[in-house]
Amino acid sequence: MDKKSLLAFVLIFIMILLMPQYFKLINRGSTPQTIEKATEPQASRQPVSTESEKAEATRSTKPSLSGTKQTTYLTIDTDLYTARLSSIGGGSFTSFVLKKYNMFTEDDTTLVELIKNPAEPQLLLKYVSIDGDSICLDDNFTLKQILAQNVKGDTIRLTGTDTANVDFILNSGNQKEVVKKTLTFYGNNYVINVTTDLRLLQSEMATRYYNLAWDTGLSYTEPSLQDEVRYTKAYAYSGGETEALDVKENKSTRTRFSGQTQWTAIRTMYFAAAFIAEYGCPGYQLGGIGIPIAGRNYYKKFGMQVDLPVEASNQIRLYLGPLDYTIIRNLGVKLENMMSLGKLLRPISKGILWTFINLRKVIPNYGWVLIVFSLLIKILLQPLTSRSMQSMKEMQKLQPKVEELRLKYKNDPQKMSAEQMKLYKEHGVNPMGGCLPLLLQMPILIALFTVFRTTIELRHAPFIWWITDLSAPDTIYTLPFFIPLYGRHVNVLPIIMALSTILQQKLSGSTSSNPQQKMMMYLMPIMFFFMFNQFPSGLNLYYTLFNVLTVLQQKYIPVKAKPKKQRPSTLQTLRQIQSKTRFK
Repeated sequence: MDKKSLLAFVLIFIMILLMPQYFKLINRGSTPQTIEKATEPQASRQPVSTESEKAEATRSTKPSLSGTKQTTYLTIDTDLYTARLSSIGGGSFTSFVLKKYNMFTEDDTTLVELIKNPAEPQLLLKYVSIDGDSICLDDNFTLKQILAQNVKGDTIRLTGTDTANVDFILNSGNQKEVVKKTLTFYGNNYVINVTTDLRLLQSEMATRYYNLAWDTGLSYTEPSLQDEVRYTKAYAYSGGETEALDVKENKSTRTRFSGQTQWTAIRTMYFAAAFIAEYGCPGYQLGGIGIPIAGRNYYKKFGMQVDLPVEASNQIRLYLGPLDYTIIRNLGVKLENMMSLGKLLRPISKGILWTFINLRKVIPNYGWVLIVFSLLIKILLQPLTSRSMQSMKEMQKLQPKVEELRLKYKNDPQKMSAEQMKLYKEHGVNPMGGCLPLLLQMPILIALFTVFRTTIELRHAPFIWWITDLSAPDTIYTLPFFIPLYGRHVNVLPIIMALSTILQQKLSGSTSSNPQQKMMMYLMPIMFFFMFNQFPSGLNLYYTLFNVLTVLQQKYIPVKAKPKKQRPSTLQTLRQIQSKTRFK
């Protein structure tokens, strides 16, 4: 292996080594830009709803409104979720359990719970009074009526296209209804319509707008706190652009924007809550705080508010559920823009996800889907792989001549390089041809990493035997200590991948008496082993399958020799020129 090939492998190694930093970059900037519109100065930044703000809102003088002293609870049970609804704030959730998704709790599994703290109400209505006070309507609203077909006690059961309307009200001192809030639930999707009417409080407000707020964030559901923190963010879509807000440990931030807004959202690694304005709303607020916990870890808590005009009754769609690409794309509001599918490689990631989803319709297991996908990629890259093998064989044939040139021009590196390139050109050999398939694999590998780590379709997707989650490493044993570069998890697929890489190189004839070439044959698989040991098992499975298919191709599919072009001699060329001149 010459210096250029060695340099190529070093560059590939550096690219893969920098992949984790690249993923952090694309996750930080997976949307076009970070929110900077009307961002408050650092000294005054606070999350959307801090404890001090809540206390201030409680001390503020509210108009004379009356609800009920006793909290009313309702359970809404659908095929997708079970929600526990409280009358506090006119309908806030004390629980929201997703029936189709599990989470690990200590040594057991349970259904995913999206509400972090039942004591912290969300979906609250807020405004600024004419006295300049911040008012939060966190009273116990009165449950006025329930419009649903299947109501038993405090439980509403919805299936299919069933709907249920739950009306909450606040009355003034003379028992006049001044605040109304209606929640509409559906049996077949994760969208909840929230209709609010504060028109009769207009005289109490200092501005033309009030806010619908979700300040309590979402629960973390994954075993890796580091992964959850990385993907937890707040988003907004306005003016055709998706903007993101992030926060660091022990920091808080808040942003306000006045202008047509289609939606706001907060998300964790796999789940999200979003306010969707059917016809747009006049502005939004996002806020977040990085809260430290034991050790060196921390978690993020984000909130969102949308501005609503007080002179009208307003309807907001609340999406509360999984970051399933198909589901949120079908909402038709570009909510899928907040999914971390990368920035530069987003089209490739979307193409891979589309292929997986459609193959899954006919193949019941994502592991077998991945095998079929590997075959498709192998067929697609077959011409390039054949050329690569042919180039490597030609290079091997030229090795004796290359060694002669090295000995002949050992004191003149420039002359040696020039003669080597001349030799390669004469024989039609590309010294970088053997690296081309690997270089073309890099965008696919990066896109696959993103798909496996950030799309809920592959979350907890099992394959066979010990591979129980394609979105996580295939760990069979956890060491009681940490090994630098390796970690503490013993994974099987990275070992098989490294061995298959060595076998592939041996079959390709990469072994020789050249010490550099021998070293590279073992060095590259070792480097790949340490890097891929941290990657999802689905990515390792794909790359291992690709190596195995390449080995089979090398062993059983003969490489056709490249036909050599017969170049005319100088005398023949002169005669051809003379004959053409005579006829003229």
